[in-house]
Amino acid sequence: MKLLHFWMITLSTLAGCSSPTEERFEGYFTYGHEVSDFRKCNTNNKIFWLNGDSSQMQIIEKESLQLAQEFNEPYKDIYVIFSGFIEQREPVGFEEETDGLLYMTKLLKYSKVRPISCY
Repeated sequence: MKLLHFWMITLSTLAGCSSPTEERFEGYFTYGHEVSDFRKCNTNNKIFWLNGDSSQMQIIEKESLQLAQEFNEPYKDIYVIFSGFIEQREPVGFEEETDGLLYMTKLLKYSKVRPISCY
């Protein structure tokens, strides 16, 4: 009976430690001084701070900065599609100024061209 009780507690504890659910995100990424923002397509009301694997983040950060240089503006967004999840942690620093935290696990597409289906 003690062994059964032990396993029930162990399994219920492990069930509470599930990994985050991955989703597909589509929208606009803006990068610049103290900014790493993502906004889903067809929404204007929520901005998320985007984190992720540094090699993939560098790709879209570079694109956003290049576009800003081309237009001689400090911030320009680029269209992105990626897999990722909502981070379940407290924001730090400038992350606190956003509506939440996202973590990109895989960059699927990026473009300077804005599709008409995503505004």
